[in-house]
Amino acid sequence: MDKKVKKITLLLICLLGSLVCRAEKTSFSQLIETFGDNGEYARMDSVYQLAVRHPDYRNDLFLALDIDITYGTYLNAKGDYSQAQTVFSKALKKTEQLKAQSLKPAERHSVTVSEGIANYERAFGYWQSNQLDSARNYVQEGITIFEALNDSTYMAESYNLSGAINRKSFMLDKSISSYKQALNITESQHNYPLSAIILSNISVLYNELEEFEKAIQFSRRIFSYPVDTTSIDSRIVHISQLCNHAILLINHNRVQNAFDSLQVASQEIQENMPDGLKLYVYTNYARAFRELGETRQAIQYYQKAMKYKDRTSNEYNKANLDYLYGYMLLHDTDSLTKAHQYLTKAVNFYRENPNRLLVESLFALSEAEMRLNHPAKVYALALEAHEAEKNLQTRSFHNRLSGFEAELKTKEKDLQIVHLKNIQAEQKNAYQTKIYTAVGVLTATVLLIIILVISMRKRRIAFRFKQMELEKQIKEKEMQSQLLVSEMNKKMTDQYLNGLEDSNNRISRELHDGICNELLSMQMSVNQTSTEALTGQIQSIRESLRTLSHQLSTPVFDHISLHQILSIYMDRLKHQENLKIHAYIEEDISKLKISSDKVLNIYRIIQECISNILKHAHAQNAYVTVSIVQENIDIIIEDDGKGFPGNGTYSSHEGLGLRSVKERTSKLQGHYEIESTEGKGTFIHIWFPFGA
Repeated sequence: MDKKVKKITLLLICLLGSLVCRAEKTSFSQLIETFGDNGEYARMDSVYQLAVRHPDYRNDLFLALDIDITYGTYLNAKGDYSQAQTVFSKALKKTEQLKAQSLKPAERHSVTVSEGIANYERAFGYWQSNQLDSARNYVQEGITIFEALNDSTYMAESYNLSGAINRKSFMLDKSISSYKQALNITESQHNYPLSAIILSNISVLYNELEEFEKAIQFSRRIFSYPVDTTSIDSRIVHISQLCNHAILLINHNRVQNAFDSLQVASQEIQENMPDGLKLYVYTNYARAFRELGETRQAIQYYQKAMKYKDRTSNEYNKANLDYLYGYMLLHDTDSLTKAHQYLTKAVNFYRENPNRLLVESLFALSEAEMRLNHPAKVYALALEAHEAEKNLQTRSFHNRLSGFEAELKTKEKDLQIVHLKNIQAEQKNAYQTKIYTAVGVLTATVLLIIILVISMRKRRIAFRFKQMELEKQIKEKEMQSQLLVSEMNKKMTDQYLNGLEDSNNRISRELHDGICNELLSMQMSVNQTSTEALTGQIQSIRESLRTLSHQLSTPVFDHISLHQILSIYMDRLKHQENLKIHAYIEEDISKLKISSDKVLNIYRIIQECISNILKHAHAQNAYVTVSIVQENIDIIIEDDGKGFPGNGTYSSHEGLGLRSVKERTSKLQGHYEIESTEGKGTFIHIWFPFGA
């Protein structure tokens, strides 16, 4: 029944659309716009499907272009970026067909505007889909079109989008430049709401670049714009801007100025404004009081903010309130239990949503645990804070490196474009020269012909020199990029493991060539005196040292697969007297093509885990499974040994062996989990992708 109702509804919509479109050709676009504004995207899609089947769509390119542009724009609003790209691709083909025709100036202007909008919307869709190179190309095409049309409104939007694309690519300087160009246009149009948003973006970028004075300067400039006091939405935005500016000032030790801004924001708060805004204002007002040393007023405003905590949906503002209030209780009051409670809530949220405050909140919670005399938790929290700080620095470094690489690619493309333009210019000059030469041959003397030939040769030589210079610059940029990437990879991934392998090889040679030979000599000497018991003991020591020597040496995996080396290793372990190994290596492992370096890392990971079981677990059985699970190599190692205490945690038991496993797993771009209970054994699960 539901399907029948849907079909009947769709038929009625189509009939209605058909009747309306017969009356007025532009009503398809109007219907798409109406349904799109109301969020009725299914009806919008139905109207478009009806439109493309209508004779007017096939016969009138202007109408078809208008329908495509309208529909594609609302597809972007819907979030269907892939389908929007298809529609805009069709629209751009229509603009090419129309521009090839003889059009009136007004018609040509309309087609060019549609072309610019299509490029802008394509750039927007690619930006939302994280296809930033394509987004950058299309937005630049849109900017070029709108500059030629002198269309300031679309120019401002395009420059603003360009700033957002460059910011997402971590090309911060270019992002600021694009935002400033958009700002100049919006200020000239007196579009102050958009100008304020752009100023805020510029301030944030300068803050990220650690140019704090410029960040404060652009943030303060927002307040030079007029505020519409008759609109509650405008006043809410103004209060938010005051708070954002105050936070920037507090972070850079301008507390008194920040206090003044927050005082104004607090006075402008009204009852009919959102609870989340009140929480935001009172939280930062309390923070300013605390920075000024007025603890009592700070507590008063923190408690005032707490009244709105359960009535706001912004989880970040809630977590920031928990952290700031807990931090103040910890340092300025005796409420240690409450401070611990609030800091714990904040830490739990920041763990799920990592940012800079995670590190600070972990250290604060660690201090609270120290006062509560929980040294184990203090150590764990400090270690976690260290790891979080390292992760933030690594992420920041990679972001900067990504921005550098993107900027390098852009510069290389710019050089190539310049190179192509020079070629085109030279070709054009050569063509013109040929024309002049032909005219000269008919009208001038032999002397003039000789002069023209000499001029052509000079230009060709100049062109060749320019071409060689540009090629040299491109090669130098490529070499710099390759050297930078090579140096980073070498420093960040190989330093630790190369040293470890060299040390193992050296110890292996010393054990094999020195101690083993001496024990053999002792054995032969004891055999002559018929001391069988001592001979057996020495033989056992010699075999143990031989096994250790083989474990420490670095195998050569150039001509052996992962399946083969693991099978050989598991067969060797079957001779262990104190531990029974149960191994299963899936046959499909033998079909994988893995480099020798990765085989070595996998081998060392399993070897280290088995070695730990032999040394520490006192287990009778160990179970090793190596298989393929969802395009990952999956390793499970389990024993029935003594395990270790700590309710499954292992951070305090992590020695050199587990750190080696962790480093190698990270190098393979994989993950690992370790679970252990005292008296019930240990379970290790490691997995990483084929191509790691």
